Amino acid sequence: MRGYLLLTEARSGSNWLGSLINHSGNMGQSSEWLSPKIHRLDTSAMSWDAFFAEIIKKSSTPNGNFGLKIFPNHLFQTREIYGMDFIQHCLSVHDVAIVFLRRSDTLRQAVSYARARQTRSFAAHIECKIEPAYDFEEIARCFFYIRDSYIFWQSYLELTGVTFTEFVYEDIVPDPSSFVRHIAEHLQVSLPAEPQTSLAVQRDELTERWIARFNEDRRSADLLEAYDRREHIPGKIKNFFKLATRSLQPRYPFAF
Repeated sequence: MRGYLLLTEARSGSNWLGSLINHSGNMGQSSEWLSPKIHRLDTSAMSWDAFFAEIIKKSSTPNGNFGLKIFPNHLFQTREIYGMDFIQHCLSVHDVAIVFLRRSDTLRQAVSYARARQTRSFAAHIECKIEPAYDFEEIARCFFYIRDSYIFWQSYLELTGVTFTEFVYEDIVPDPSSFVRHIAEHLQVSLPAEPQTSLAVQRDELTERWIARFNEDRRSADLLEAYDRREHIPGKIKNFFKLATRSLQPRYPFAF
């Protein structure tokens, strides 16, 4: 089978680009399929082979082409369960194009990520459940997290030696045809006559106000506190019990 893996991080424009691809109907069904919230599979009762087959099935169009986007935390989360590198296994059994997508404006990406984490609205068509409130530390934490993710992908790609194509979000916003063409050529399908999407850019005046305020606040802020994620443990009863009994396992990398 032919497919593509889009390696990136949240708020990089991957939803928008994925919608352009998905609309064609023959280039896979891009989504965060490795995320448990998306695949909804009972991994405790599935072998690695069964899990892998289901992920490929969920990300495929009827013609057999598949596509999915992967964040570093997806990769580590899957490894935590199965002890497998999804990317390397996929490359070993399928004809896969690797695409690395990043944004050059990390601050705007961090603001977007911080807002989405607060409101739980990761797309313009999803209604906000909570009104966003400016939080310097959260934006800084997202900034560090995004940069760490990009450094991981760049290092991972260099060390594995896998061939990949890099796209920068800001470069393709005016015309995403080069991205769509790259995927279509690898999957050996015709380029859509006119790529379409139902998604809209979420950037607005609030984004600009937060950026201006952040640039003012960062002059005197405690950035080290924002970077340190060691004490970020979900406040669930089972975790308090594990802390008390010293049985809480270390969090895997990129468990934000």
